[in-house]
Amino acid sequence: MMYELETGDVFRAAYLVSRGARVIKATVQGGDHVALTLTGEDLDHEDLRYRTAAGLCEPLRLKENLNRLRDLIKKTLRDEENHDRRTHAHSRSQDQIR
Repeated sequence: MMYELETGDVFRAAYLVSRGARVIKATVQGGDHVALTLTGEDLDHEDLRYRTAAGLCEPLRLKENLNRLRDLIKKTLRDEENHDRRTHAHSRSQDQIR
């Protein structure tokens, strides 16, 4: 059965991706916090293993996924910042026209 989970914990997400989950969405929540939405088979069981410190995965795979997720988080924050700047600049130009 497919499950979906949202987390702001990059280590938890990296472990779950290492165990077969996929990131389907990265959302900025409040300034510099990004929530990752993951989906996958048996995600609930893998998450339980992670939370009870019973989960195992290959260290190299975990490190690679951690780096990929950090890059995704940085890109998401950068994109949000650029969007905010464009929106703010657009609203200022509209105020000047009026």
